[in-house]
Amino acid sequence: MSIYNKTKLYSTIFVANAALISSASVQAAKFDFHGDMNNRFQAYSNQRDWFNGSGLTGKENTLKDDGETENFGELKYRFWFEAATDNDEVKGVYATEIGGIRYGEGSGGDFSGDGTNVETRWAYVDFGVPGSLSHRVKMGLQPVTVDKHLWNETATGVMAQGPMTQRWNYQLLWGRGDSSNENAAESADDGFDGADNFAINLNGAVSPDLKVGGFLLYQINDQISEGTGNINSIGYEVKAIADNSKYDIANLGGTFDYRSASSGGHLFVKGTAIYQTGTIEGVNFTPLSGPTNLNDSYDLGAYFLRGDIGFDFGATTLTYTLWYSSGDDNGADDNFDAFIATDVDINESMIFQENFTDDDYFAETQYLLDKGYLMNKVQIDHKLSSQVTVSGMAIYNALAEDVTLGDGSQDNSLGFEFGGRLTYKPYSSLEIAAEAAYLLAGDAMDAFEETAIQDGNADEDIIHVAGRVRYKF
Repeated sequence: MSIYNKTKLYSTIFVANAALISSASVQAAKFDFHGDMNNRFQAYSNQRDWFNGSGLTGKENTLKDDGETENFGELKYRFWFEAATDNDEVKGVYATEIGGIRYGEGSGGDFSGDGTNVETRWAYVDFGVPGSLSHRVKMGLQPVTVDKHLWNETATGVMAQGPMTQRWNYQLLWGRGDSSNENAAESADDGFDGADNFAINLNGAVSPDLKVGGFLLYQINDQISEGTGNINSIGYEVKAIADNSKYDIANLGGTFDYRSASSGGHLFVKGTAIYQTGTIEGVNFTPLSGPTNLNDSYDLGAYFLRGDIGFDFGATTLTYTLWYSSGDDNGADDNFDAFIATDVDINESMIFQENFTDDDYFAETQYLLDKGYLMNKVQIDHKLSSQVTVSGMAIYNALAEDVTLGDGSQDNSLGFEFGGRLTYKPYSSLEIAAEAAYLLAGDAMDAFEETAIQDGNADEDIIHVAGRVRYKF
């Protein structure tokens, strides 16, 4: 046999063996593909500039006299892949997101659709502790939840979780939200100089009817060498100052969930309480109106309380929600008395928080500005059939602290909000839904109006009408 033919034979054998080995590897793993394909439509809003979410430009968070209307369609798609061993010893997860593409607009939504709009959303490894697979460790870019009112978003970190007893579970977390000091322009790494977060969650069942939980989130950051930063009342979150400040914050919280069956249905009572303390340095504070506070060191002391009570009877659920986020009554002193979340996505109010078009909102938090928030909400959900659900809500919105109005008076009433939703699921994985909300503005809304119409009275009500078509698999 010639050298050429021998070489060809050996190459064929090598390729065949490689293919067999690769096939064996593939057969030893499980692959899952998931998706969330959400098309959202803003059918109407009479105050376009009010719904100004993070990253949007050209909007001012202000109410206008005869404000501009708006309608648009947009898509946000997320796909994730999971590869796991047959016994789930190890799992790898990677997610991409195609987000915020407006119908007819650039970066993918206009003619030909040639835009750069794919981003990495998750990328992490999840493996079981050797000898006890019920205890898991996740590391990488992953969903992080300490509490949905405090920190509930994606971040890089290491998380361990599992059972302590038959009834109690734990979660341990180290997450780093920012580390911009570590680059060629800075000095050598001197340790924990990024925005580091250490958390422990304990959750368990006291009885079949009562579940309780507790958590501690300790946050440190030392990036003050980036220069004096600024935190304003609109973007009042820890993530907004993570790359240019120094802080030392402790968050202590607890939750409970009680459910009791009766002949008529199920009673449920739920609650959350969070207390914050610590210091924030290296930033100036800019309030909604008035001069910037040039203090660069603040003492934090704030809290959040929430309670839900409701009843399930047949196809209907009635829920009353009350919450209070503490606010700051003096933006010129060296105290932060307003509750501050790290990174959250709250969607209880269609007017003040995230709604179907969840990139367009006034606030993603359960508070407004540094003035906190008082919410009283009644909601009813009714299943007309296995495919159709209707919901209605009435909310009294108020700030925890007064704001100064155009005539010099002060007020905290944001007004009454009325809203409703209709959800239709023609198939188990497809949702077609519509929502609408109307805010009968209270006088405190005068503080959010453009200067020309600030007169101490609310002049502009707000309307929101939207829908979505969402396929999840």
